[in-house]
Amino acid sequence: MNKKASAIVEIFIILVVIVLTSALVLFLVKTGILTIKNQANQPPILNTEFIPYAREGTLTISEFAFCSYANEQYQCLDPKNHFTIGEDAYFRYIIKTTPYNGDILLIENYRILSSTGKVMLDIDKKNNYHYDIISQEPTESISFKDYFTIGKGIPSGTYSIELLIENPLLNKKTTLTQTFVVE
Repeated sequence: MNKKASAIVEIFIILVVIVLTSALVLFLVKTGILTIKNQANQPPILNTEFIPYAREGTLTISEFAFCSYANEQYQCLDPKNHFTIGEDAYFRYIIKTTPYNGDILLIENYRILSSTGKVMLDIDKKNNYHYDIISQEPTESISFKDYFTIGKGIPSGTYSIELLIENPLLNKKTTLTQTFVVE
């Protein structure tokens, strides 16, 4: 074998060893076996997935209902879709999702839209509701409830709520839109 080919093979072997070693170190850091000291509140080093792959799992919204009141057991009392000005409009729903490595992290947000599409109420990101649990089940059903007050001075008509749910561990988002009437 000539010297030129031998040198190229040696460089190639060194590069392969460097890539495999780097991949191993990054994997050990990502799994938590190795830890890195974070100095001066810097963002995490591994803020990106180096080997992109789809995280499998589901995220769905089911059993959405408006009601006069939702109690502590997440039961919808007096289901209805018609509300009057000044009244509290309660809603409840169930999120079905799969855990990722035994963790579930859900972020809830919603906004109210008029019949023309004008945003009447928009919950900003700092007011997102965060739900974080540990689960050993293959799929979890989690009940939520919330409410908003029908403000004085808004015109009667048909409005809609756009419910936004995100599971950042699965990189999944889902949206549900439901209409209601203000009289």
